[in-house]
Amino acid sequence: MGRVTQPPADQPGEWERKARRLAETQVKPHFAPSPEILAIFRRRLQARQANHDPATALVLGATPELVDAAVANGLRPIVVDRSATMLDAALARCSLTTRTGEARIVADWRSMNSIADASIDVVLGDAALNNVAHEATNDVLRELARVTRPGGFLLLRQIVLPDTGIEAYEWKNALERLRSGQIDLDAFDRVLRFYSFNSLALDTTRHAIDARHVFACIREKFDAGELRSDEFDFLLGRYSEVCHTVYGASEQALQLGRLGRCEVERLPESVFYRDLMAVFVVEVGRP
Repeated sequence: MGRVTQPPADQPGEWERKARRLAETQVKPHFAPSPEILAIFRRRLQARQANHDPATALVLGATPELVDAAVANGLRPIVVDRSATMLDAALARCSLTTRTGEARIVADWRSMNSIADASIDVVLGDAALNNVAHEATNDVLRELARVTRPGGFLLLRQIVLPDTGIEAYEWKNALERLRSGQIDLDAFDRVLRFYSFNSLALDTTRHAIDARHVFACIREKFDAGELRSDEFDFLLGRYSEVCHTVYGASEQALQLGRLGRCEVERLPESVFYRDLMAVFVVEVGRP
């Protein structure tokens, strides 16, 4: 099988299709932040020291769980996404219905012109930068530096690549752990999506993992009899054509560290895929 070297022609269109499905079903999507990730966000927000009141949180993307976390900690949310459909569909799932001063902005994160300089206290994102093309990442980071006040911080969960190989994430090893009951199908899916097939699915020039190629590999495993029907059906139910921009863990920390002091918090040891995700806490303007 040859590598897929080009992204889908219409990435915004793929997210628009996802938004329409969310609007129709109002079902929590599988890519929503996990309880372990939300626990980190909540703890970090509770510990924040805002310099003025009311503090404002910029939420990158329509992630209702992050909007709820911001509101629960006294922050006024400004939610920015390029899709009005996604904003409407996702924010309808917010648990906290009273969100004083909430603003919804349809905009590209590279040019959030309606947000004033140094007006944001906290920036929240769940895999947000993973959905920014490599060539646009620096533009987004410059815009985040512009809107965030000095001393404010970014709290970003990012999908990352391990700095060293993880044997447990190789195809056969992950499958063995699934069938022995050591991991569930959700953990198995995440490892396949972002590691097991990277020799073919990862474009190292664009730092992009192409979901189309991952699912093509999954189909091959099923056709070869290596996956059972129930396993294949679960994975196929998460079919996607999204290209995620993914950096090595250390590279991601260095990239975000250009905005200020960067701390990396990893997921608990109990999370099988913990080496594929981390929460980055960046104090803007702090060396």
